[in-house]
This record gives sequence, structure tokens and C-alpha cells, in this order.
Amino acid sequence: MKTLKTTLLSGLIAFTLSTPSFAQDNAQDIDQNNGANTETYEPAYFEQYAPRTALDMISRIPGYQLDTGDNKRGLGNGGANVLINGARISGKTNAFDQLSRITAPSVVRIEIVDGTSLNIPGLSGQVANVFTKNIGVTGTWEWHPEFRRDLQASLLNASATVSGETGDLSYSLTLRNNSFRNGNSGRENRFTTDGLNFETRDEVAQFYGDNPGIVTSLTWKPKDNHIANLNAEYNQFNFNGQEISEHTSFPNPLTPLDGSDDNRTVFSNAEDEWNAEIGGDYEFPAGPKSLNGKLKFIGFYRFEHSPTVSRFDTFDPVLGQTKGRRFFRVADEAETIARTEYSWSVTEGRDWQLGIEGAFNLLDITSNLFVLDTTTNQFVKQNLPGATSRVEEKRAEATLTHSRSLTPKWNLQLSAGVEYSELFQSGPTGKLREFVRPKGFASATYKASDSFKIRTKIEREVGQLNFFDFISSVSVQDILDNNEGNGDLVPDQTWAGELEFDKDFGQGNTFKVLLYADFISDLVDRIPVGVNGTGDAVGNIPSAKRYGIDVSATLKGEKWGYKGTELNLTLDLRNSSVDDPLTGISRRLNNDKRSFWRVSFRHDIPNTDWAWGVSANQFNNAPSFRLTTISDFQFRGPFGVAFVEHKDIFGLKVSASILNLFNGSDDFRREVFTKRRDLGVLEFTEDRSRPFGLITRFDISGTF
Repeated sequence: MKTLKTTLLSGLIAFTLSTPSFAQDNAQDIDQNNGANTETYEPAYFEQYAPRTALDMISRIPGYQLDTGDNKRGLGNGGANVLINGARISGKTNAFDQLSRITAPSVVRIEIVDGTSLNIPGLSGQVANVFTKNIGVTGTWEWHPEFRRDLQASLLNASATVSGETGDLSYSLTLRNNSFRNGNSGRENRFTTDGLNFETRDEVAQFYGDNPGIVTSLTWKPKDNHIANLNAEYNQFNFNGQEISEHTSFPNPLTPLDGSDDNRTVFSNAEDEWNAEIGGDYEFPAGPKSLNGKLKFIGFYRFEHSPTVSRFDTFDPVLGQTKGRRFFRVADEAETIARTEYSWSVTEGRDWQLGIEGAFNLLDITSNLFVLDTTTNQFVKQNLPGATSRVEEKRAEATLTHSRSLTPKWNLQLSAGVEYSELFQSGPTGKLREFVRPKGFASATYKASDSFKIRTKIEREVGQLNFFDFISSVSVQDILDNNEGNGDLVPDQTWAGELEFDKDFGQGNTFKVLLYADFISDLVDRIPVGVNGTGDAVGNIPSAKRYGIDVSATLKGEKWGYKGTELNLTLDLRNSSVDDPLTGISRRLNNDKRSFWRVSFRHDIPNTDWAWGVSANQFNNAPSFRLTTISDFQFRGPFGVAFVEHKDIFGLKVSASILNLFNGSDDFRREVFTKRRDLGVLEFTEDRSRPFGLITRFDISGTF
């Protein structure tokens, strides 16, 4: 495998470096600004796709991939690789949501620029800059009905947006519901170590959810170089899941194994959440005119209230109900961020920015566990240490970033900063801890030619903790999935490096290779805790590493006489290693990506409103290691899709798709040990396969 990857990597780099440049043949649609190395996409370029929103347009740009930046810590780390009229998306607004609220007719152009040429810390690689204009009040709507076997039809997945401008104020309002009706069914087989099938479980699962919400955005430009943004949203999330399992045992009198039965179990879980957030910023000129300075204030607040309940019941065919458990949890989460940025430029092409940010995050959880007493047929409350607690984080950081053009071929961005944080947890095992950590990056882009760029970046990152890992939780369905809380958890830190080769062959044909390596300290993973290490919790492992290669290409048929065709190819390969905290043996990181590939083909038939296409993808992840189990979730595929689209049916764009063409299934394998994996032996294995059949989906959109 190592030889294969080395050969593949060498061939890809050699191909990239040796291929001659091709001139841009469609110059009326794509303009190259040689000074800033900007590719400009005019609305005419997107006409064949009949886009409704800016998101539709950006998704058709060859070689560009939208990165929402959702895993970034705080507000000062670049965020999404997209700008609106030259400005970063306000607060923590999701980039997909923001772009879907901009109607296609209001887009003047989209420029693809290099992130290191911008005075925005953390942005590297390709950045899309969407320029818009005022065209009055406009609206778009979408409806995505979906039909699956043995499930309710999903008929409520829809959205509608109204946007416009009046004077110095522009606005948008979106009503939406992200609805889903998912499920699968199949059989699980349980085997002894010698391969004997001692139990089968025929299982049916359903997962229904609705996520209605309202979102509004306001932009105010009272005078030149003054701009204010305000974003607010409110959402509800209603979820109901159920899994029914019919057990059939095959006892072996020679090697009896506890746990097999002929019972029927019913597991259900539900959530009734609401969340709201508001964010805004205001930027204006400040300081001496010689500095050309701008001052920006940013604020963000989010709150989420999430009551959940899990129920598990066991029914014996003769005795009736024999077991029952109920786990109730109410979680309140909040995040508050205040940030100030001052940017200045004394010399053209040399920009500075000083950023100061403060944040306060909290998670407050109340949990209760009840177990059925079969003698009284009543549920009795149980003692549950560590499951009710409050976690708080206070954080402050300061960063200084410098961007400059070294030569017409070189762009450089440097950033250095320091972060101070306090972590506090309430309760008997609670404590207060303080951390001071450096952070920063160096990013550079080399333009070897107008069609070939090399990008590199080295960054010191501080990870964002999941506060739920501090607090104990119970799986009523499977005690092997219980989680101990860990009050000693600390954020991981990573030295991350990447090197990207980006080749543009003209006419929308692109080829990219990204090499990366991460060296991680205090890896957040699963570790043994408690007395004699019998507890299973999320904790820290001293060190780990991961590295990989991502390859992507876009091929358009115009160059070869196949007008309207487009082929997209993606291949990701990754390896990782960490010393297992139980055995000391090197293994991959839990559930880490091993590989992913995707192939998609689209044909917009010339001189018609018809288009069709097919795609397929497959992922392969590493197993997950816990105290007494090794679990492996896989999708047996690939996952295939075929669609046909008409762009003007009474003014509507209508697409019909068939998904899961290859009858893929959600598969799961688990090895269960008698004790901790380093002390016990394999007791039994579980193998499960749950197909979910074909999915029929319609995507209907229009304007008003």
C-alpha cells in the first residue's frame, strides 16, 4: 500500500508540473486579472445551469470547493472561504445559508482570488468573492419531496426567501424546514469466537425529524466605507427515532454464552429543541489617514435548549416486559463572542490587522435515569454520578496578522497570537484550570504561471472541546456505550502543514493535488478512567499524527467537442497513527477517514432546457476503539445517483433523481471483549447489515 501511494503521488506531481499551460479560450466569461491573479465569472457563464441562487452558481465553478469553516475556533480564524462584496460573512452565519439567500439575478460577478492576497487572517487557497447589485424585491423558493420504502414520505423539506433593498438598507428573510424521513432494516448476527451463530436480530429503524426556522439578514451602508450587518435566526428541531429488534437464539449446550435470548426490544429516542442566535458587525474608517485604517466591532450570541429522552424496553414472549430504562436529559448551551479588529495599510500590497477576541461558552446539563422495578411495575430513579453538571469556558486571544505581496509571483501571510482560557466544571469532581497557548500560521502562494499555482501553509492550531465529553451519559440501549465524564480533558494542539498544486488547463478544466500532515499533541480520543481504569471516557492521548493526499479534477467537454458535458473526480487517501492507550500498539485514530472517492458526470444538452447526470461515491473509515469493544461502521456501496432535469417547466426548474442505485447498506461490525481489551479475550462478535433501498427525490425551485 505504501508503494502504491508513493507511486501515485509521484505521478500526480510530475503530471502537474510538466503539463504546459493552456490559454483561456472562453475569455468573455472568465477574465484573468494578471495583477491579482483573479478569475472572474460573469452571469453568462452560469446560464446553462439556470441557477436560482448564488449557491447554485458557486457550486458550478470548476475546481472550487466551498469550505464553511464551521470547525474553526472563535471568529478570528478566517471562517468560510467566501466573501460577499469583498467582506467576510458576518459572525458565524453558515455560508451555505448566506449564499442561498442571494438570488442569482442580483449577482454581478463572482471572483476567485487567492486567500493569501487578502487582509483576512486564516484564509488560504481559493476564495470566492460574490459581488451583488440592487434589483429590487426578489424571491426564490425550493421544495424537495422524497420517497423511500416503508417510510413516511418527506413532503415538508422546503424554503422560501425574500430579499431586496430600500435606500441604504438591504435585507433578506427566509422561512425554511429541513425535514427528513430516514430509516433502514436488516439482520444482525452474533457469533462466538469459533464462528457459531448463537443469535440473530431482525431489526427495523426509523428516524424522523423536522427543523423549521426563520432567518433574517440586514446590511446597512449609511455612508461611504461604513457598513453594518445584522443576522438573526430562530429554529426548532423535533426528532423521533425508533428501533425494533426481534431476537432468535440458537443456544449451544456445550459452550453456553450469556446474553442470547428470544426477546423483543424497543428503543426510542426523541428531542424537542429550540435554538436562537444573533450576530452583527460594524466597520468604519478610523485612525490617521496615512494608515488607511478600518475598525470593526463584531458580536455574536447563541443559545440552545435541548430536552431529550431515551427509552429501552425488553419483552419476553412468555413473561411480558422484563426490563425497562428511561434516560432524561436537559441541555442548555450558550456561546458569546465579542471581537475587535483594526486593519491598516501604509503601503499598497502590505496589510496589517490586529485582532482582540473574548468568548464565554457554557453547557448546563441535568440528567435522570429511571429503571423498571418488575415487582412493582414502577420506574425507580437511580443514582447517576457526574451526569448533572455545568461546564464553562472563558477565553481571550490577541493576534497580529500581516499580508504582503513579495513579488508579482509571491503572496505571503503571517499571523502570530496567544490565547488564554479558563475551564470550569461544577460538581464534586469539578475544578478550575487555566491555559496559555500560542497560535499562528504562515501561508504563501507562488504563481508559477497564469495557470499554475503552488500554495503552502504551516499553522499552530488549538482545538475546540465538546463540553458534553465532560459530563457522564448513559446508553439505555447498550451499556457498552456508556460514557464517563472527564473533568481533566484539555483541548488538543496541532502543527498542521499543507502543500497544494493547482493547475488550470483553460475552458474550465482543472487539476489539484493537496498534501497535508498534522502532528497532534493531547489528542482527544477514548481512554480508560476511574478505579483500575474500568471507566470509558473521552480523554487525551499525548501525541498522534495523520497525513494524506486529496486529488480533484474537473474536465469539461468543450475542448474535445462534447459541449455541455462535465466530469468531476475526487480521490482522498489518508493514514494516521496513535499509540492505543490500552495496548500501547500503534493504530489509526478513531473513525478517521481512510479513503473517499467520488465521480460525477453532468450533461447540459445544447440548445435545450434538458440536463441529465450520474454520480457515485464511497467512503471507508477506520474502526473505533473503546474500553471493551472495537466497532467498525461502513457503508456498503458505492452510493449512486442518477438524475434528469428540465430548467423551464412553466418557469420552474424541476429535477428528478433516483438515489442509492447500487442498493447500498449501513453496515456495522463490533468485537466485544470479556474485560478491557488489554486484559480480556474476545467474547463474541456482531455483524449487521441494514439496506434501505432506492430513494426517489424531486427538486423543484422557482422565483417570484
